Amino acid sequence: MQTEKEGFVYRLYDFKSEEHYQTIKFTEKTPDGKFNPGTTNEEVVQMLIDRFYYLQKNNWSAENATVIILLKNVRQLLAKRLSRKIEKVKKYNEQAGTNTDK
Repeated sequence: MQTEKEGFVYRLYDFKSEEHYQTIKFTEKTPDGKFNPGTTNEEVVQMLIDRFYYLQKNNWSAENATVIILLKNVRQLLAKRLSRKIEKVKKYNEQAGTNTDK
């Protein structure tokens, strides 16, 4: 793995290759409050859960089962984090609206 832009763009090399890679780009908030396109942490975690279910179906292992449980825990924590961020924005917007009414 190589970081192209810290926190947002990563180069993931194909198995046993130093020249072939895939670029993973995360969504990025711009200074003007808009978003550049890209994927999310949640999508990547969901992809990994799906992959480990596939691997588990083909060749069961206790380690795969544990990875699935841990990834589901990560997914729950990310949902909780997102929920808290949404609530903070709502409160901020409500306060901003109240301050302009005075």
